[in-house]
Amino acid sequence: MKGSTQISALIGLAIAAQAAIIGAVVYAKSTSRTATASQTTTQTGFVKAAMPDGAISNEVLIVGPECDRPEGIRARTLASSLAKLNIPYRRTESISMNSDSTENIFEAMEQMDHLMKGDSPVVFINAKGKANPTIDQVIAEYRLAVPQ
Repeated sequence: MKGSTQISALIGLAIAAQAAIIGAVVYAKSTSRTATASQTTTQTGFVKAAMPDGAISNEVLIVGPECDRPEGIRARTLASSLAKLNIPYRRTESISMNSDSTENIFEAMEQMDHLMKGDSPVVFINAKGKANPTIDQVIAEYRLAVPQ
Protein backbone atom coordinates (compact mmCIF):
# COMPACT_ATOMS: atom_id res chain seq x y z
CA MET A 1 0.00 0.00 0.00
CA LYS A 2 2.92 2.30 0.82
CA GLY A 3 4.35 1.81 -2.72
CA SER A 4 1.06 2.65 -4.41
CA THR A 5 0.78 5.84 -2.32
CA GLN A 6 4.25 6.92 -3.45
CA ILE A 7 3.40 6.17 -7.09
CA SER A 8 0.16 8.14 -6.78
CA ALA A 9 2.07 11.06 -5.29
CA LEU A 10 4.62 10.95 -8.13
CA ILE A 11 1.86 10.85 -10.74
CA GLY A 12 0.19 13.81 -9.04
CA LEU A 13 3.46 15.77 -9.07
CA ALA A 14 4.02 14.96 -12.75
CA ILE A 15 0.50 16.16 -13.65
CA ALA A 16 1.00 19.35 -11.64
CA ALA A 17 4.34 19.99 -13.37
CA GLN A 18 2.77 19.51 -16.81
CA ALA A 19 -0.07 21.87 -15.92
CA ALA A 20 2.43 24.50 -14.75
CA ILE A 21 4.42 24.21 -17.98
CA ILE A 22 1.28 24.46 -20.14
CA GLY A 23 0.11 27.46 -18.11
CA ALA A 24 3.47 29.20 -18.58
CA VAL A 25 3.41 28.59 -22.34
CA VAL A 26 -0.18 29.88 -22.67
CA TYR A 27 0.67 32.96 -20.57
CA ALA A 28 3.79 33.69 -22.63
CA LYS A 29 1.85 33.41 -25.90
CA SER A 30 -0.99 35.61 -24.68
CA THR A 31 1.33 38.35 -23.43
CA SER A 32 3.38 38.31 -26.64
CA ARG A 33 0.18 38.60 -28.72
CA THR A 34 -1.00 41.51 -26.60
CA ALA A 35 2.32 43.29 -27.04
CA THR A 36 2.31 42.64 -30.79
CA ALA A 37 -1.28 43.82 -31.15
CA SER A 38 -0.61 47.06 -29.31
CA GLN A 39 2.42 47.75 -31.51
CA THR A 40 0.46 47.29 -34.74
CA THR A 41 -2.70 49.20 -33.78
CA THR A 42 -3.11 52.61 -35.40
CA GLN A 43 -4.50 55.65 -33.61
CA THR A 44 -7.90 54.86 -35.16
CA GLY A 45 -7.99 51.35 -33.68
CA PHE A 46 -7.27 49.53 -36.95
CA VAL A 47 -4.83 46.63 -36.64
CA LYS A 48 -2.36 45.15 -39.10
CA ALA A 49 -4.13 42.49 -41.12
CA ALA A 50 -3.56 40.45 -44.23
CA MET A 51 -5.80 41.72 -46.98
CA PRO A 52 -8.47 39.37 -48.31
CA ASP A 53 -8.21 38.11 -51.88
CA GLY A 54 -9.32 40.75 -54.37
CA ALA A 55 -8.82 43.67 -51.98
CA ILE A 56 -7.55 46.77 -53.78
CA SER A 57 -5.06 49.28 -52.39
CA ASN A 58 -6.50 52.67 -51.52
CA GLU A 59 -10.04 51.29 -51.42
CA VAL A 60 -12.17 50.69 -48.32
CA LEU A 61 -13.42 47.09 -48.23
CA ILE A 62 -16.60 46.70 -46.17
CA VAL A 63 -17.45 43.11 -45.19
CA GLY A 64 -20.95 42.76 -43.83
CA PRO A 65 -24.38 41.34 -44.55
CA GLU A 66 -26.97 42.79 -46.91
CA CYS A 67 -29.94 42.73 -44.57
CA ASP A 68 -32.10 44.85 -42.27
CA ARG A 69 -30.45 43.63 -39.07
CA PRO A 70 -28.30 46.18 -37.21
CA GLU A 71 -25.04 44.93 -38.77
CA GLY A 72 -26.51 45.23 -42.29
CA ILE A 73 -27.79 48.72 -41.55
CA ARG A 74 -24.35 49.75 -40.21
CA ALA A 75 -22.66 48.43 -43.37
CA ARG A 76 -25.14 50.25 -45.62
CA THR A 77 -24.80 53.50 -43.65
CA LEU A 78 -21.00 53.30 -43.77
CA ALA A 79 -21.04 52.73 -47.56
CA SER A 80 -23.45 55.63 -48.05
CA SER A 81 -21.29 57.96 -45.97
CA LEU A 82 -18.15 57.00 -47.92
CA ALA A 83 -19.96 57.56 -51.23
CA LYS A 84 -20.96 61.08 -50.16
CA LEU A 85 -17.29 61.82 -49.39
CA ASN A 86 -16.08 60.31 -52.72
CA ILE A 87 -13.98 57.74 -50.85
CA PRO A 88 -13.69 54.57 -52.95
CA TYR A 89 -15.23 51.55 -51.31
CA ARG A 90 -16.53 48.10 -52.09
CA ARG A 91 -19.05 46.02 -50.15
CA THR A 92 -19.08 42.26 -49.91
CA GLU A 93 -20.75 39.64 -47.76
CA SER A 94 -17.86 37.18 -47.87
CA ILE A 95 -14.10 37.12 -48.25
CA SER A 96 -11.40 34.55 -48.86
CA MET A 97 -7.67 34.36 -48.42
CA ASN A 98 -5.15 31.96 -49.90
CA SER A 99 -1.63 31.03 -48.94
CA ASP A 100 -0.16 33.01 -51.84
CA SER A 101 -1.54 36.29 -50.48
CA THR A 102 0.62 36.33 -47.34
CA GLU A 103 3.96 35.08 -46.05
CA ASN A 104 2.65 33.53 -42.83
CA ILE A 105 -0.77 32.08 -43.58
CA PHE A 106 -1.32 30.81 -40.03
CA GLU A 107 -0.72 34.23 -38.47
CA ALA A 108 -2.87 35.84 -41.15
CA MET A 109 -5.69 33.37 -40.49
CA GLU A 110 -5.49 34.05 -36.76
CA GLN A 111 -5.67 37.81 -37.36
CA MET A 112 -8.60 37.34 -39.75
CA ASP A 113 -10.39 35.09 -37.27
CA HIS A 114 -9.97 37.70 -34.53
CA LEU A 115 -11.38 40.46 -36.75
CA MET A 116 -14.27 38.40 -38.06
CA LYS A 117 -15.37 37.45 -34.54
CA GLY A 118 -16.08 41.13 -33.84
CA ASP A 119 -19.26 42.95 -34.74
CA SER A 120 -20.06 43.60 -38.40
CA PRO A 121 -19.19 45.26 -40.58
CA VAL A 122 -15.47 44.48 -40.71
CA VAL A 123 -13.51 47.08 -42.67
CA PHE A 124 -10.14 46.68 -44.41
CA ILE A 125 -7.97 49.56 -45.62
CA ASN A 126 -4.42 49.05 -46.96
CA ALA A 127 -3.38 46.04 -44.84
CA LYS A 128 -5.27 47.16 -41.74
CA GLY A 129 -8.63 45.98 -40.44
CA LYS A 130 -11.20 46.77 -37.76
CA ALA A 131 -14.51 45.26 -36.70
CA ASN A 132 -17.44 47.69 -36.58
CA PRO A 133 -15.53 50.97 -36.88
CA THR A 134 -17.26 54.32 -36.78
CA ILE A 135 -17.40 56.41 -39.95
CA ASP A 136 -14.93 58.83 -38.35
CA GLN A 137 -12.47 56.01 -37.68
CA VAL A 138 -12.76 54.78 -41.29
CA ILE A 139 -12.26 58.28 -42.72
CA ALA A 140 -9.27 58.91 -40.46
CA GLU A 141 -7.67 55.55 -41.32
CA TYR A 142 -8.28 56.09 -45.04
CA ARG A 143 -6.63 59.51 -44.85
CA LEU A 144 -3.66 58.03 -42.96
CA ALA A 145 -3.29 55.30 -45.57
CA VAL A 146 -3.98 57.46 -48.61
CA PRO A 147 -2.46 60.93 -48.32
CA GLN A 148 -4.72 63.56 -49.88
